[in-house]
Amino acid sequence: MKKYIWGMLGLGLLAACSKMEDNYQQYLENGVIIYTAKVDSLKAFPGRNRIALSWLLVSDPKIDKCRVFWNSGKDSVTIPVQRSAGIDTINVVLDNLEENVFTFDVYTYDNAGHSSVKEEIIGTVYGNNYLASLYNRPVRKTAYLSGTKEAEITWFGVNPQAVAVDIEYTNVDGDLVTKREVAVRPDPFKPLAFPDETVLPGYRQGTSFRYRTAYKPAPSAIDTFYTAYDIQQVP
Repeated sequence: MKKYIWGMLGLGLLAACSKMEDNYQQYLENGVIIYTAKVDSLKAFPGRNRIALSWLLVSDPKIDKCRVFWNSGKDSVTIPVQRSAGIDTINVVLDNLEENVFTFDVYTYDNAGHSSVKEEIIGTVYGNNYLASLYNRPVRKTAYLSGTKEAEITWFGVNPQAVAVDIEYTNVDGDLVTKREVAVRPDPFKPLAFPDETVLPGYRQGTSFRYRTAYKPAPSAIDTFYTAYDIQQVP
């Protein structure tokens, strides 16, 4: 009885192994699958209705192009590659994109049609909806300093994504002057911040100035967004 049981088990194992071999064989009918090296250090840089992608080609001199897919593979772009002897940096800008969050899949290819496994990254494209959410830095008060012929602006705080404030005013000679206030880091352990006050030297008394605020949705963004100009009178 024991011999019969072992015999049946042996036949079962042989049948199972044969079936596994048949299943495995279908993947080898056309030979060994060859992959090109995948991209390295894939990064995304947000922009206004566009996005920039960059990556490295570290190995595999046979690579002659890369392809980027998005919208679940419905959209794609091909980037020809001329490999050097070392590490190559590939940069591409995808234009005319709607404001949305996308997943980008990047593959490499050689001239025989072999491809790499995919490398993917999520990137955000900004547009009019983001722009509509921005506001100009609010002015707390303004004053004219007759002794020094200067105008002084005292500000309220502003969104931390603001990177600059552009100011245009008329000086005592009647010339248009442009001044840019830029957010600075008071020390390495604090975030970027604007000064609470701005002085406009040689300001022509009785005139107004106009200003706008510049924003970047992320420090790595390739585009800057601007509010509309506001006009302020200096008493």
